[in-house]
Amino acid sequence: MAAESRFKAVESQLALGFTLCTIAETEIQYSRPDEAIKVVNRVRHHAETIGFHIDEPDHLPTAVMSELRKQLAQLKERTKEIESRLRQR
Repeated sequence: MAAESRFKAVESQLALGFTLCTIAETEIQYSRPDEAIKVVNRVRHHAETIGFHIDEPDHLPTAVMSELRKQLAQLKERTKEIESRLRQR
């Protein structure tokens, strides 16, 4: 039951990460790169925390590990795309 609760927490952290990506993209759209950079830094921090929890033995149900790793990889890729857009400005 505890592992299931931790799984839900990690799912929430992933959702927050993707929401922060959307916010960063909006900041770029409105020509606010400094704000976008701050948000991207928060996304990176969340991704590190999520990765730590995913890699921790017996912390999460094994059945969900593959999906969580996939989502984390998507979050990191989206973050890289945003950072690339920021460098192009």
